[in-house]
Amino acid sequence: MNKDIVEKLLSLNKSFYAQFADPFAHSRGNPQPGFFKLLEEMPPSFKYVVDVGCGNGRFGRFLRNHYSSFEYTGIDFSPELLHKANESLIGTYYQRDISQPGFLDGTGKFDVIVCLATMQHIPGRVNRLRFLGELGSHLTHEGVMFLANWQFMDSVRQQRKIRDWELVNLSDADLELNDYLLSWQRDGYGLRYVCMIDARETAELAKEAGLVIKCQYRSDGKEGNLNLYTVLVQS
Repeated sequence: MNKDIVEKLLSLNKSFYAQFADPFAHSRGNPQPGFFKLLEEMPPSFKYVVDVGCGNGRFGRFLRNHYSSFEYTGIDFSPELLHKANESLIGTYYQRDISQPGFLDGTGKFDVIVCLATMQHIPGRVNRLRFLGELGSHLTHEGVMFLANWQFMDSVRQQRKIRDWELVNLSDADLELNDYLLSWQRDGYGLRYVCMIDARETAELAKEAGLVIKCQYRSDGKEGNLNLYTVLVQS
């Protein structure tokens, strides 16, 4: 994908989350049903957890309700959402642009790496592969990584959010396969970039990044299958 297009898509999403931080955080107050199965995949003993694209800290709060003795690190590009996370969950927070190489520099290694509904906002397959590889390089030997990606194209209800790229002065020729412009209509109207990362692409990216899929399942939403969860370990 052209670098200028990548930057335009990233800018679109940064503007979106700056404008809709409050309603977005409000819509992400309760844990997703799929979170509970992740508890079964936690390492027997763990100390360091990083939540990449932590938003308002929803998963961190969920984990804290089940485990007390771990150190939580939250990373996000949105200062508005990081502020909300810091208000409700003690941890170490970094405002970082996760689309850029080295966004985990200086943070150490982690027993649990969480990346929920985040990789889908990184434009360009080559950038997603680099991103996943960087996550893997910060995983401890016995650690686990949790991914979740929105499967909106499997839902007629969610497909109604798809908008034409012309609204942001782009065309299909500018994008890659499975790139979409989706609308938001809660407390205003907004647009954001999302890539539909299905099971096949997840498996391909994991293999190329030197990671192994331990388990995978679908959960969440009215349909009960709107998110694809993947648990990864080092190969």
